[in-house]
Amino acid sequence: MNLNGKHVVITGGSRGIGAAMGRAFARQGARVLVAARSVDALQHLASQIDGEFLPVDLTDDEQVDGFVTGCLRKLGHIDVFVNNAGLENSKAFVDEDRNLIRQILRVNLEVPALLTRDVLPHLMERPEAHVVHVSSVAGTLTFPGLSVYGASKAGLTQLHEGMRMELRDTSVGFTLAAPGPVHSEMWDRIDAGSQYGSPAIRRFERLLSLPKVTPDQVAADIVEAVEEGRAHVRGPRRYAPYHMLNNAPRRLVELALTGVSLPRKP
Repeated sequence: MNLNGKHVVITGGSRGIGAAMGRAFARQGARVLVAARSVDALQHLASQIDGEFLPVDLTDDEQVDGFVTGCLRKLGHIDVFVNNAGLENSKAFVDEDRNLIRQILRVNLEVPALLTRDVLPHLMERPEAHVVHVSSVAGTLTFPGLSVYGASKAGLTQLHEGMRMELRDTSVGFTLAAPGPVHSEMWDRIDAGSQYGSPAIRRFERLLSLPKVTPDQVAADIVEAVEEGRAHVRGPRRYAPYHMLNNAPRRLVELALTGVSLPRKP
């Protein structure tokens, strides 16, 4: 996909990977709308990239239900939709606040499902379109202290792969990004972690000399994947065996479905 002139929506776009993606897509000539709760940060970024912004609280059902309509009102049409917004937890599951559990599962899994469902009929009418879901290596590897976060990202990964198979014969492409640790406020909170999470992460880092990547690196990889129509963005490379093992059953299903004609519009 040539991104010049394309319209891109990014949730969780006020900081971290989301803000980096906003800048990266804009550098390729896209008109970008960033969305999050922080009005000041959104306004500042939108002015930097000559884009649009839309404040939204994705824990609010009414705002979620009206979000795609609001984006279309500002942009006219959408070519690329990026589900990047996410919440994390850093406590042992038994100690976690039940309301935070609800919010994590809602924002990380339910909201991307609903927003993608809302935008897909529009995207399928475009000559070419793309959906990006920002998951995490935590959706493949289970860490103590990240039970809820990992479960939400594993669910998002499964949701994404199902969508991709259902819509493989349409104009909509799909990319799943599952990065490892990223230099960000979110990772700093996870890294500080719980009595379970921190020791587990320390051990894993010692075994694999685990590098952290920057939001700009992840954003550049995602933008390149959209341009090239690649299905996955993963890193660091030393995680490749874990992703391959985790995705093997899905690939077997895809192979078994080779030649099966699915409806263009389910």
